[in-house]
Amino acid sequence: MITARMEKELNAQIKAEYESAFIYMSMAAWAHKHAYFGTANFMWKQAKEEEEHAMKFVDYLKDVDGNIEIPGLAKPEGSFKSLLDIFEKGLEHEKYITSRIHNLVTIADEDGDYATSDFLQWYVSEQVEEERNFRDIVKMLKMVSDHANGIMMIDSKLGAR
Repeated sequence: MITARMEKELNAQIKAEYESAFIYMSMAAWAHKHAYFGTANFMWKQAKEEEEHAMKFVDYLKDVDGNIEIPGLAKPEGSFKSLLDIFEKGLEHEKYITSRIHNLVTIADEDGDYATSDFLQWYVSEQVEEERNFRDIVKMLKMVSDHANGIMMIDSKLGAR
């Protein structure tokens, strides 16, 4: 049985996942406006993935007969300096989400909530992948610096996602 504390935290995570989707939508819109079409594609897909993550939490709360709270969301930042700025902010956001997931695992352990702990393990692994993806892109963008050809090659590669 899910505890009231865990139910509250899972609902907060639903909000955090939808906020992630909004952040990535905002980044996609900026990238599209600035003709970084590969990055725009990458971010639209990232946003969709975050919505799917939120829905997994919703489905889990349904499975354990928990209460589901549909959150209101604030408008995300919409102005960025560069692709590097976008991906550095994306990496920091993914680190924040990782810390939230780790906190959920800690709460599940403290509450003896083995079912939720098992459910969360997928997210633990997913966050390793999410951080790696953003970190690798940041490294590549730093490598090419302000060289337009390098930036455009990276952007093109991101469009293949």
